Amino acid sequence: MTEPKAPADDGLADALKRAAASGGLLASPVPAHQVSARGARRRRRTHALGAALAVVLVSGGTAFAALQIGRGSDPVGPAAPPSPTKSASVPGSSLSGRSSSPTVTPSRTPPSLAPSTSLPPTAPTPPTATASGG
Repeated sequence: MTEPKAPADDGLADALKRAAASGGLLASPVPAHQVSARGARRRRRTHALGAALAVVLVSGGTAFAALQIGRGSDPVGPAAPPSPTKSASVPGSSLSGRSSSPTVTPSRTPPSLAPSTSLPPTAPTPPTATASGG
């Protein structure tokens, strides 16, 4: 169900329709060849802009890489020499902290085939010097 329109609404609608019809008669569309020429120019500009952007990105990346490679020419200094440890400076001491007494591990092989576990006699370990804090 539609409501009846007021006479003022009909007059406004008729005036707008007449204006649109007269404007449509006065408008002249652009010829098709001009529209396609505009599109072609726009495509060329877009492609040129993309190519220029690619050149800038590649040249910038190359310059950055060249600068980074140039930094690597500085010689690297040697590492600090290792300081001698207390156990390494005392002759005859074990480096791994194990006792110098031989240990025998049980095995299933007969004693005649088992390797010898005896060690040659070693010199007694000298007493360690204590560092004075001065």
